[in-house]
Amino acid sequence: MLLIGWSAVLAACPAVIAEETAKTPAEPTPEQAQFFEAKIRPILVENCHKCHGEQKQNGKLRLDSRSALLAGGESGAAAVPGKPEESLLIEAINYKSLEMPPQTRLKPDQIALLTEWVKSGAAWPGSNSDAPLAPRKGALQVTDADRQFWSFQPPRGVAIPQLPADLARSGRNALDLFLLESLAQKQLALSAEASRRELVRRATFDLIGLPPTSAEIETFIASDAPDAYERLLDELLASPQHGERWGRHWLDVVRFAQTNGYERDDEKPSAWRYRDYVIRALNQDKPYNRFLLEQLAGDELVPLTDDSLTATAFIHLGVWDDEPDDGKQAKADSLDDIVSTSCAA
Repeated sequence: MLLIGWSAVLAACPAVIAEETAKTPAEPTPEQAQFFEAKIRPILVENCHKCHGEQKQNGKLRLDSRSALLAGGESGAAAVPGKPEESLLIEAINYKSLEMPPQTRLKPDQIALLTEWVKSGAAWPGSNSDAPLAPRKGALQVTDADRQFWSFQPPRGVAIPQLPADLARSGRNALDLFLLESLAQKQLALSAEASRRELVRRATFDLIGLPPTSAEIETFIASDAPDAYERLLDELLASPQHGERWGRHWLDVVRFAQTNGYERDDEKPSAWRYRDYVIRALNQDKPYNRFLLEQLAGDELVPLTDDSLTATAFIHLGVWDDEPDDGKQAKADSLDDIVSTSCAA
């Protein structure tokens, strides 16, 4: 009797209801709210929310609020209020295109209820106060503004700024002219030039992570060679300590540790070989694409080398639990760790 009364009331003005509810719906009447809560929400909760709810959004689709229903997912709006024949939700539950739910088809009376609900405007109690939904997982949208970000632009030639002579004299190369132009626009000036003592300390700390010795400082200060600073940089880049200093960053990214973690925290056999491989790669200035390839597929390369085989230890670097509570879960976690780290690196 409730369904018959609901249909009769709505049949009087379906076009008006569909149009208005599609825009800013009025709060459902008590009868509409009762119909939704008694007949519609249970169908959605029992059959849809597992894959299209707060925790999971297959196809970037949520079906736990009216705003989410109308926003839709990858295929578009899930429902067009007043037009079940144009609603993907109704197509899917009738298995006309998509087949949802995928495992068990809805009963005919459930399909009829959802169809009637959409036809009558898809009234949803509380829809006027729908809070903005949290972004759906994986629902990243790249906008035109995003595409203008500098790192997405193809390299192109840029004219060197033409600065007044007194300002241009402050720069030593073309890059400085760009900096000086930007500073001038903000009415700022360069900081005071660093002393030679400051230069040698900064460069040494930055490139090898250690302070220069007193003798190295005095040698640099006393040098009158015009390329003394360039020579200093070349010497530091050629130092074995350069790979040790900067290899630490890569080892952090790929979650390197020489012990397993957990209670016993045992030593990982031969983990040091991978550590030394990373240091060696930086000191040899190994091409980055080769560096990645060896770690992801070093055992498949021809010819095989000691480096390419050692590099594949990358996939074994995470925590090792030798006594997990759930072996299957531990294996799944380990595989997930490898995939996540591979993407991050």
